[in-house]
Amino acid sequence: MSLFSRKKNTDVPRRRQNASGAATKRQAADVTSNETFRRNRTLTGSVSANVASANELQSDLKSPRSLAHELSKLRRKLGSVLLGILLLIGISGFGLYQLTASTSVLSADGSLSIDTSRYTKVIDQYLTLHPIERLRFVLNDQRLSEYMQQTLPEVVTTQSDGNDGFGKSRYIVTLRQPIASWLIGQEQYYVDSNGVPFQKNYYDTPSVRIVDQSGIQQTAGTAIASSRFLNFVGRSVSMAKDYGLSVEQAIIPPETTRQIQLKVAGHDYPVKVSLDRPVGEQIEDMQRSIAYLDSKGVKPAYLDVRISGKAFYK
Repeated sequence: MSLFSRKKNTDVPRRRQNASGAATKRQAADVTSNETFRRNRTLTGSVSANVASANELQSDLKSPRSLAHELSKLRRKLGSVLLGILLLIGISGFGLYQLTASTSVLSADGSLSIDTSRYTKVIDQYLTLHPIERLRFVLNDQRLSEYMQQTLPEVVTTQSDGNDGFGKSRYIVTLRQPIASWLIGQEQYYVDSNGVPFQKNYYDTPSVRIVDQSGIQQTAGTAIASSRFLNFVGRSVSMAKDYGLSVEQAIIPPETTRQIQLKVAGHDYPVKVSLDRPVGEQIEDMQRSIAYLDSKGVKPAYLDVRISGKAFYK
C-alpha cells in the first residue's frame, strides 16, 4: 500500500522543522511564563536571599508591600487585644473599688459617740438580702433607710459615704433627737419631733416628760404605749414650739387613754387635747385661746380645746 501512497510535500526543510518546533515550544513556554505579567494580576515574588528554605511551611513568596500590609493588620489585631485587656482590667478595678465587703458607720452628728456594731450588723443583713447593692453605685439609699428604720427606729436616714479602704464602705446614719421621754414599765421610750417613738437615745434626756396618772398598768404594747399615742405627743410638743409655746409635761389624766393634758411653760393650768382630733388644729386653737386668756388676765383651772371651733375653760 505504501508503494502507491502519495508522498507529502513539505515546503519546510527537515533541518528547519526541528528549529521551528523548538521555537514553538519556546514560544509556549514564554507565554506560560509571562502569565504572571498579564493585566489585572498582582505581582508576587521575592529575592532569593530572603527565602528561608524550600521546605518552609508557607511557600507563598510575598512582596515587601504585601508583607507591610500583613504586619499592619497584625499590629491592629494585637492593639485591639491589648485594648480589650486594658478595658477588662479597668472594669475589674472599678468593680473592686466599688465593692462593699465590709462596712463602717459614722454618725451625721460628729459629736455623738454611737454603737457602730449595732448599725453595721443591720447594714450587712440588708446587703445580704440585696447582694447586687454591694456595689456602691447600685445602692438604693432610700430602701436602705427604710430597712434601717424598721429594724432600728432611732435611725432617720442611712446613706453611703464612699470608700473607707479596700473593699470597705463607709455609711452615715442620721439619728432621731428626742423631745419627750416616758418610762413604760422598766423601759424608757423617747419621741422625736415627727412623733416617731424609739428607745435608743444618744442625745441628752429631753426636758419634756410624759406623766401617767391614768392608774393603768404601764406595759409596752398596750393602747397607752402605742405608736399613735407617742406620735401625737411628739407632734404636739413640736407644733407648740412653732407657735412660740414650750410644753413641759404631757399628763395622762385618770381613767382615760384617749386624751392628754399639756402643761405649757408660764401657765399653771393644763390644756386638754384629744387623740381623736387632728393635732395641728388643737395646737392652733390652744395658742389662740391662751393668747385670749392672757390678754384678759384670766387664769382658769383648765383649758379644753378637744371640740373643733370651740374652747372651754373654767
